[in-house]
Parts: sequence; structure tokens; C-alpha cells
Amino acid sequence: MIIMDKKLIGIYDNWQDKLDAEEWYFSNAFELISKDMSSESAFNYIPEVIDMLLKLDEDYLIWETLYFLIEIYSIAETTQIHPILEKNWSVLREHIQKYEDSYSTPYQELKRFLRVKN
Repeated sequence: MIIMDKKLIGIYDNWQDKLDAEEWYFSNAFELISKDMSSESAFNYIPEVIDMLLKLDEDYLIWETLYFLIEIYSIAETTQIHPILEKNWSVLREHIQKYEDSYSTPYQELKRFLRVKN
């Protein structure tokens, strides 16, 4: 069982108010988490983001978090599919398919980035 990062969880608390106050709220909040990550720590952080994606039930939040996952992969400097992502890929796909916007754009970009066929 993953003990989720409190900083990541906190991003989603009262997110509507924070977004109303700051247009770039999600970009800035995610950057606070990722700015000092090494490639290894970024790769090790991937399960946190996967776990969060599976808990989210709002298309906009899934959209933003998928782009954060792509950013984490960029920092990790790899397209190797993390074992946790590989294990949960079909569950993640089924979850994200329920959210049309997220499935049609950032999820497809993630698949292209990682060179996943299905």
C-alpha cells in the first residue's frame, strides 16, 4: 500500500477556489513537487501519480494529472513503463475511458510518449 504524498493530495483540496484565484494553479502546484526531482526520484514518484489518477473522478483533474504524469516521465528521462503503471495499465485505461476529454487528449499523449499500443 502506497502512503500518498501529502503535497500531492493537498493540490486537490479546494482546487476550484485555488484555480479561480490563479489561472496557472495546477502548473505551479505540480512544479513545486517536481522542480527539485532527480531522474531517479521522478521515476520513483510515478506510483504516487498513478494512485492519484485512480482515485480522481473529475475529468478536469484527471486531465491535469495526466499531464503531470507526462512531466514526471520527462524528468525521469525515460519511456520505460514503471512496473506499477504496467501492473495497473488496464485498470487505469478503464478508469480514464469514463472521462471523454481526458481519454481523448492527455491519455493518448501518454500512450504515444510511452509508445503503448493499446
